[in-house]
Amino acid sequence: MIDRDDLRSRATQIRQRVRSVRVDVKRHSRSPQWEWVQDQLVEPLNDLRREVSEELIRRTSEKQALVPIDRDPVPPEFDAAVREYYEQLGSGR
Repeated sequence: MIDRDDLRSRATQIRQRVRSVRVDVKRHSRSPQWEWVQDQLVEPLNDLRREVSEELIRRTSEKQALVPIDRDPVPPEFDAAVREYYEQLGSGR
């Protein structure tokens, strides 16, 4: 279901890690190392989910968008002014 090769390969790597943890837990009847699970499975899976969601939004809204989603980054000399603008906008001022 994922067209991008980099996302597909990351999903495959995560799935293989999950299988190996599952086999290890069943074979040795012990609980997994939760810190490792968090670092090697949960965080990469959350990152992948976010990137897939962004890609889906990009694809569905590409035809409907009035302003392109992929904008150029803010030039360094205007970075502080743009940050201040969005902070004021977010605070309701």
